[in-house]
Amino acid sequence: MKKFFLFAAAAVAALTVNAKVYDFASIPASAITVDEQGAISTYTMDAGTEKEQTIPSVNYTSTVGTLMNVALNGFDGLTIQYKNGNETKDGHKDNILKFAEKYMQADGKNVLLVITGLKMDDVISLAVTAKGKDGTAFSSPDESASADKDNVEKLAQGDPEAILKFYANGSTVTLKETAGGFRVRAIGINEDVAQGIENVTETIKAQKVFENGQLVIIKNGVRYNALGAQL
Repeated sequence: MKKFFLFAAAAVAALTVNAKVYDFASIPASAITVDEQGAISTYTMDAGTEKEQTIPSVNYTSTVGTLMNVALNGFDGLTIQYKNGNETKDGHKDNILKFAEKYMQADGKNVLLVITGLKMDDVISLAVTAKGKDGTAFSSPDESASADKDNVEKLAQGDPEAILKFYANGSTVTLKETAGGFRVRAIGINEDVAQGIENVTETIKAQKVFENGQLVIIKNGVRYNALGAQL
């Protein structure tokens, strides 16, 4: 009997999905934490127009090749990293990250998105658009994630929002933008982040019931036995 319940617990754990959405809309300066390689600042977007607004930003203040780490309150498991590799400059880059009303903008290439606490084959979905004329392209430089075969290879300026999907190859995934910066509205972990979808952050657990003296696990309408085999 003890072994039976151990198997049941293992089956439930196997069927538990880590599901969350990182929503980048209107992030305040108070929610941003930067290490000693950077500083929180402000940026005036659409200056001189009716849309003019002052938004939080992050300056990279370090030397060439030194990695900056940025964290956002409520975005557990996500770190935004950047280092300036242009050896013709001192490294300083103002407003490398901008936090606008509907998105976060990376104002240059080589920004890294590092996501931890994942499981093998977790789906990472990025709702992104291109920032400028150089377009936007993502990859996983350390092969910690595999790109979906249907991903757009490169987004051009003016292209509609694209959903880029990657599949985790382990507990930590690194995604890098290599073209010319990007705007990200949301990142989903095992969640759909397409426009019009109501995004929620939650952990989806399997339901356990007993039928005819046997444990049955129900997840997304599919029934499994205690060993995780579909009934």
